[in-house]
Amino acid sequence: MQSCLRRMWSGRFSGGWLGVLAIVSLVAIPSVVGVGAHECPEPGRWFPMNLVTTGYGDCHLQSWAARYYFPDDHDPRWLAIELAMHGQVPEPMTFRPEDVYIEQPNGSRIPLVSQRTYRQQRSSMAPLLLQVRGGANRSLPGCGHRLRFFVDDGIRQQLVDVNQHQCVQGYLYFAAPTGRWESGTYVLAVDGDVGLRMPVVIE
Repeated sequence: MQSCLRRMWSGRFSGGWLGVLAIVSLVAIPSVVGVGAHECPEPGRWFPMNLVTTGYGDCHLQSWAARYYFPDDHDPRWLAIELAMHGQVPEPMTFRPEDVYIEQPNGSRIPLVSQRTYRQQRSSMAPLLLQVRGGANRSLPGCGHRLRFFVDDGIRQQLVDVNQHQCVQGYLYFAAPTGRWESGTYVLAVDGDVGLRMPVVIE
C-alpha cells in the first residue's frame, strides 16, 4: 500500500512545496496504528511524500498533512497544519473540532484555537496566514469538501464526516501555551471515529 500511495501522490506534491518548510520537519514512522476508532488486520503506515508533506494509509483511511511553522517571520506561538483525509469504507467516520489536538512531548494536550480566538488574533496571525495561503502554500489536491473549522465568514463546521465518497481538507491552527513551540516530538491527534495520530517534529 505504501508504494502504491507514493506513486499516486508523489507527482502531485512537487514544485512550490519544496521551499515551504522552516522549523517543522517531517518524520516517517514505519508503523503507526490509529487509536481507538477502528482496527485493521495490519497497522497503518506513515511515509514522507516530499519535503513538507506526510502521508498515512490503513484499511479505513488515507490522510495527508503539511505543517507550517515560521517563528522568524511571524508570532512564534502559531502553528498551522493543512490536513486532508479520505475514507476507504462506506461507513462515515465523524469528528468535531474538540476531537482535534496536539499532544506535547510531556503528554499534555493543546486543543485547536477557538473560532473566536482565530478572529480576534488575525493581526498576529496575518504573516502566517499569508505564507500558508499565499505563495508558500500549494493546496493538497483531490479534495472536494472543505474542512471549515475556521472561517473568515459564513458558517463554521461543527461535525465532519469522512467516508469513501469524499475527501475533506482544511487548515488547523494551534497556539503554544508558552508563546513558542519548543523543540521536540509532538503528535497531531484526531479522535472521534477517526483515531488518527501524526508525529510532528519541531527542531
